[in-house]
Amino acid sequence: MNEGFWSILTAEVRYDKRLKPNAKLLYSEISALTSRDGYCWAKNEYFAELYDVSPETISRWISQLKKYGYVLVEIENKSGGFERKIRLDISGKAPCHFEQTALTKKTNRLDENVNIIIHTNNTINNKGALEFLKENSFSLYENFEMRFKKQISDFPKFCELFDLKFDEEDLEYTVKKINSRLTRFAINYCENERKGQGGNQQQIIQPVVQQYQKTRF
Repeated sequence: MNEGFWSILTAEVRYDKRLKPNAKLLYSEISALTSRDGYCWAKNEYFAELYDVSPETISRWISQLKKYGYVLVEIENKSGGFERKIRLDISGKAPCHFEQTALTKKTNRLDENVNIIIHTNNTINNKGALEFLKENSFSLYENFEMRFKKQISDFPKFCELFDLKFDEEDLEYTVKKINSRLTRFAINYCENERKGQGGNQQQIIQPVVQQYQKTRF
């Protein structure tokens, strides 16, 4: 806990049975870290060391808090990289659930495998795969940008195309699956850009899409 700052644990959070117990503790820690600047800047790795769990587990807890309206997560583009800000959601939108029934077997199994993270059905996810990766594993997204962004001539177009192809497959949004697909897609894209210098964009994109469709993880 950050010494010198008070933490809070509201009744709504404390009695919400949808939240894992450690997610409630994390909320309290976030509240302490927001006391100074109005937002929490700490990365998943910081919390992971604090609670002796994996960064992926921390990502799941934050996602729970965000899903049920207790925190807001913002990603800002700063010089030299991105910065995540977590704020307490004081809008009052979060409903209080005292009589929530048991979680599903699938949800209970999540912590048994830290590589499976935050299953969200595409039909209810209103953001693209890249935005999901950025919010739930910022370090992986940052590594991706550092590795590939300068190699891709039209980066926004690349991002739009990847989101489109990922959603066409109707895949679950998990960090592991998105990151694996993204890496392979980016490698193929860069290779075809180098081969297709002087050609049109469609000549570059078409073989990338064909190779992506053959790939299974």
